[in-house]
Amino acid sequence: MAELATLARPYARAAFEAARSDGDEGLPRFSYDLALLTGCMEVAELRAELLSPRRVALQKAALFGDVLGDDLSQRGRHFVALLAEQGRLVLLPEIQRQYELMRADHERVLKVEVVSAQELSAEALNNLTAGLAKRFEREVSITSRIDPTLLGGAVIRAGDTVIDGSVRGRLERLADALGVTRASRDKHARSTAA
Repeated sequence: MAELATLARPYARAAFEAARSDGDEGLPRFSYDLALLTGCMEVAELRAELLSPRRVALQKAALFGDVLGDDLSQRGRHFVALLAEQGRLVLLPEIQRQYELMRADHERVLKVEVVSAQELSAEALNNLTAGLAKRFEREVSITSRIDPTLLGGAVIRAGDTVIDGSVRGRLERLADALGVTRASRDKHARSTAA
């Protein structure tokens, strides 16, 4: 993962700078392009064709154009052609991730993911948004999802900061503090389940 991040960084930076030079609409437009391109890479059959050694770079770039048509901007077409030529199409999801981080930082928006054991109320999300905005001195954009394995509480990811307030996280920290290893917890869980 770290290697992909390192390889993707110069492409994400170049894409960000080029999009920013297009004025107010440049950054969101290229976000859209990257979402389209990354979406193509997530379709198994299409990904196989795009990464196939049987296809030359020009064919791979043309395939994106065929699939996306007029939805893909000229800048997006040039970008994907460059990636295809350099054999870096596999980096698209990581390039998109880094680009969006750069865009959020530029726009002073903190993207936050909240994972909770159950759905959070609108009031709880509003309070969380206000608290994080104050703490990080940025506008906050929250997405939330439910993970019942957390048992209770929530895990908040805000940039590089992770706040684990889940019951599962607390139990794991307590077990670590008591010196209980994960292997012995798993062994105990298997023996009690049998």
